[in-house]
Amino acid sequence: MLIWYLARGAGISAFAMLSLAAGAGALTSRRGGAAGRRLILQYVHRSAALSGLVLLALHIGTLLADRYAQVGAAGALLPLASGYRPVAVSFGVLALYLLAAAALTGLLRSRFARSDAAGRRWRSIHLAGYAAWASAAWHFFSAGTDAGQWWARLTLLAGIGAVVLGLLGRLAGPTVPPGVPELPRQRELARIGGLR
Repeated sequence: MLIWYLARGAGISAFAMLSLAAGAGALTSRRGGAAGRRLILQYVHRSAALSGLVLLALHIGTLLADRYAQVGAAGALLPLASGYRPVAVSFGVLALYLLAAAALTGLLRSRFARSDAAGRRWRSIHLAGYAAWASAAWHFFSAGTDAGQWWARLTLLAGIGAVVLGLLGRLAGPTVPPGVPELPRQRELARIGGLR
């Protein structure tokens, strides 16, 4: 039973951290404001994303170790292959693949900072993180055994709130539009991973 509790806790915690990562990530694309604020948001974004990915790996690993869960290796990697709520688990599988794309582009960000065209490609791929988050939210709501509990719904609503507030903050201020050249200092910070 301990493995089952660990799987559930890791999944809920992963959703919370990935919600924080998505909300902070949305705010980092705003132009203007103090560079220090953007730098802090970038570190919150990266730290929450890394924590969320580690928790996601724990969630998947503990589900695979739990015979009661009936997810199985195929169910964890292939859509509609789970013995437990196949459609709902498939949203989690989709979120996994989209998060992998967003995380990989995050790791390779400095390579994309070499030109504006590469930066636009990076941004278009990295935006898969929003689709991953939405898929993970639906997975939480539809596959989670605790989704009907008040605290789980509160966690889900708080995650939605974090992402919506981040997106509203992004839309409220000036953003860095694609194709607009950045200052050399901003490009250098983006190359080493400080700003964007």
